[in-house]
Amino acid sequence: MSRPYEPQDEIRVAIVGAGIVGLVLAVTLNTFDIERKISIDIYEASAELSEIGAGINIWPRTWRIFQEIGPGLGDMIKPFFDHPPDLKLRPIFEVRKADQKDGFKVTDIKARGASASLTDHETFSSLLSIKVGHSVSTEQTFNALFLSISLSPLIPIAPLPKNSRCALHLSHRLIDYVESKQGPVTLHFSDQPPRTCDILIGADGIKSTVRKIFLSRLPNSERYTRCMDPVWSGAIAYRGLVKREELESVYPGHRALGHPGLMYFGKNKHTVVYPISGGKFINVVAAIHNWSKEGTEWDGNRPLNEEVPQQEFLKHFESWEDEYKVLISCIKQPTRWALQRMNHLDTFARGKVFLMGDSVCRSIEPSGYLSRFADHRLTRKAHAMVPYQGAGAAVGIDDAYIFACLLTHPSTPRTLSPQCTANLAEAYNRTCVPRAHHFSKLSTFQGQLNTLRTPECDVYRENDGSVPREILLDVFRQAERNWCWTVSDVREDRRKAEGILRKLVNGKEVMARL
Repeated sequence: MSRPYEPQDEIRVAIVGAGIVGLVLAVTLNTFDIERKISIDIYEASAELSEIGAGINIWPRTWRIFQEIGPGLGDMIKPFFDHPPDLKLRPIFEVRKADQKDGFKVTDIKARGASASLTDHETFSSLLSIKVGHSVSTEQTFNALFLSISLSPLIPIAPLPKNSRCALHLSHRLIDYVESKQGPVTLHFSDQPPRTCDILIGADGIKSTVRKIFLSRLPNSERYTRCMDPVWSGAIAYRGLVKREELESVYPGHRALGHPGLMYFGKNKHTVVYPISGGKFINVVAAIHNWSKEGTEWDGNRPLNEEVPQQEFLKHFESWEDEYKVLISCIKQPTRWALQRMNHLDTFARGKVFLMGDSVCRSIEPSGYLSRFADHRLTRKAHAMVPYQGAGAAVGIDDAYIFACLLTHPSTPRTLSPQCTANLAEAYNRTCVPRAHHFSKLSTFQGQLNTLRTPECDVYRENDGSVPREILLDVFRQAERNWCWTVSDVREDRRKAEGILRKLVNGKEVMARL
């Protein structure tokens, strides 16, 4: 007969997924846990932390979180930015109408903040050499860098001592969990012994195992069938790198050689272009939209991403301006990506299980979309919203920050009762769900603007050179306004969440019901 569960004198948090959101959560919990009431276990399915992500945009909103959660973290990351992540307004894209022989500039889109540009292997080889049980790769990824400079004080060299407050477990693929109302959550892994925790965090991406199990066990779970798996956004993206010297040789003085970012657009198509690796390469991501397919299933006989013949890519842009066609002709081995998204959830947490980051509301995307990062290989990074705002990682980091604030709040005791976890879930849901939905809709709207899917442009078709410039200016002024969220203050969301929690604890708020 098994022994009855004995409450622990600490809150044991299990984070499934060692992506950027899971790592940020671990660091934030450690920073805010001044009572030392939390221990953390990070479970990662992979055998090494490599090829995790394409880097992230660091908007002022996100930068404030980094400055708050890691003393010295900002200073260590700052050298890898393309420019300081301050509030100075800078051009991020020159916008050109390119789906015609004589393309022209419409305007510049400006925004505040910066992008991480983590590229120099020699610089990182000493930083990325942590070994935790299994080898941790020295690949050039933001996640590995973040782990090395932020978690290294928390995660000791293997073997892990019993009093370690943060442990990373590689080669732990979750297959199921069992939630007990009065006892712990039991985690079951393939080829690994079970583990237990008091709070389970699903930060395991767009194909999240935690999300599928979580939704299948909600009341009226049939309502959530459409939210189990990602759906196709109706868009595909072709991606590739252009060597700077090659472009210089075939088109001296090309616009892409000296500009921080370009957006070539036309009806139902647009392309973002920017330098990476200190200008050695130019990253190109070209999206093509079939809006009638939005929300459908991707052809199951085709992979979500694969290398394709160059001609498949080029044929989509045969009528575009010459400078654009020369640029993409330098991509010899393009990759094609199906951009996916998640249908909106109305809850991210219930009981002892919390979802965040890519597992809830953010597309399987080409690495580097709107991110100045040099890793050109296919990655498993996935935001479950379309990527046109560069907001997926930022919203996931917000999730982690808000949850950490709630769990470390003075009103949260060391021993969590069912009512305590219900209060945490309520405050988390009421803060994070509406915000995630807002960003998802905003990103979709941005994609529509970028491809002239607006009432003013309905009468125009691809290659139509008669679109008045004034209409195009109005479209992209709206696109620029959509970036205003980047300077908003996440601490307002924190105050909202903590206010909800305090009222719930004091009995002044009514709990919502699923």
